[in-house]
Order: sequence, then C-alpha cells, then structure tokens
Amino acid sequence: MTSRRRSHNIVKNGWVTDQHGSWAMGFVPLILGLWSAPTLTWLHGMLVIAWTSGFFFFAVAEKWLKFRYKPRYRPALITYGAIAAIFSLILIIGAPHLLWWGLVYLPLIVASFYLSWAKKERSLLARLVAIAAACLVLPLAINVDMPHPWFAADAIAPKGWYLCALLTTYFATTVPFVKTVIRERNSTPWFVGSITVHVIATLAMAALAVQGYNYWTHVLVWVLLTGRAVAMPLLAKHRGVPWRPRNIGMPEIGYSLLVFATLPYGLAFP
Repeated sequence: MTSRRRSHNIVKNGWVTDQHGSWAMGFVPLILGLWSAPTLTWLHGMLVIAWTSGFFFFAVAEKWLKFRYKPRYRPALITYGAIAAIFSLILIIGAPHLLWWGLVYLPLIVASFYLSWAKKERSLLARLVAIAAACLVLPLAINVDMPHPWFAADAIAPKGWYLCALLTTYFATTVPFVKTVIRERNSTPWFVGSITVHVIATLAMAALAVQGYNYWTHVLVWVLLTGRAVAMPLLAKHRGVPWRPRNIGMPEIGYSLLVFATLPYGLAFP
C-alpha cells in the first residue's frame, strides 16, 4: 500500500508523466536520431540527458501552467528545468551551431506553454505542436556532430529529414485515433476523420513504396494501424465501456516500435 501511494504521489506531483503514449513520442525519434547519426560523440550523451530532463520538465510544466502554478509541481519543475538547462548549455558550448535550432524550437515552446496556460493542452493544435517538437530531435541528433546550421545543404542528409517526416506522420495520426477512443468516442466526425487520415497515410506509404522510397513491410504496418483505428472505437462502443488510457497508451508503444523497426533505413537517397 505504501509503495502504491508513493507511486501515486510521484505521478501526482509531476515527477513522472501519466501520459503513457508520450513516452514513445518523446524517445523513439531520439533513438532513431542517434542511430542515424554518422558518428556518436560525448555531445550525444549531453543531448540524451538534456532531452530526457527536458521531456520531464515540459510534462510537469504543462500541469503547472494548467493548474495555475500549484506548489506541489514546483520541486519537479525546478529539478528537471535545472538539469535540462545545465546539460543544454554544455551541449551548446560543445556545438554552438545547434543554437540555430532555436529558430525552430522557440515558436513551438511558446505555443506549447500558451496552450497549456489556456487549458488547451489536449487540443489538436497542442498535440501537433508537441509531435513536431519531439520528431525534430531526430535531425537535431544527426546535426550534433556536423559543424553546420541545420538549414545548410550539407548539415543533415535528406534521409534524416525523410525519416523525421515518416515518424511525424505516424504520431500525427495517433491524435485523432486517441480522440476517438477517449474524449471524442461518441463523435462520428472524429471517427470518420481518423479513418480518413489513416487511409490517406497508408496510400501515401504505398505510393512511396512503389517509387522505391519505402519498404512494403512499413506499408503493412500502416494497414495494421488503420485496422486498429477502425476496430478499437467500434469495440469500445460494442462493449459499452471506454478504453482505459493505459490500455491505449501501452499498445501504442508497441505500434511505434513496429513503425520504428520497418522504416526504410537502407534505401539510397540522392
């Protein structure tokens, strides 16, 4: 009982996020970026620490802003914020060209904080902002050991941006899917919209495979994703009982790993 209460307090006070699906979104792009980097250096270690602490910082900052600066979130907010700031500074000192990523991340951070403060952190826009920020760490990780700004022609290989786009597409489609099994589970427009974006994404993946820029195994994963987007809302409606967030978020980690495993790593790009 004491252990369960302690775990509850850790989540309640913001030390660990209760958004299970955010773990995959937060760390799969980072792992893929490290995998795709030409070489790994100590700077990538600084990136991992800065990103991980930043992930927890933004999770608790969302609650802190939403609930109007409740004191119980302050210890986690200060701790994670300090760690993220220290290791980000070390990273910037070691790789000053990464400062150019501020042009990308600053607007996303401002938008995220504002939407949390306005209690719109679960809106479609807020989710897409978070997804963009998370997936962009993939090319950022590749850029760490390349001494050029991210917008320079030779800073990041086209494949890095392409893989980032594929991951962003996957995570973006999870937003309407999750809506259809939780907050909008009785909404026909959301259900139809979710299926529509999944079908469009699947067809796009198939078209890329036809052109030689994708694996057919990745297309099959998208067929599976589309199937779950149809089946899970219908099953919940048939049972008359909504899915618990844990039963949605945990399988989604598995789906993200399937997406991760079948991405077209070995294809040649111009």
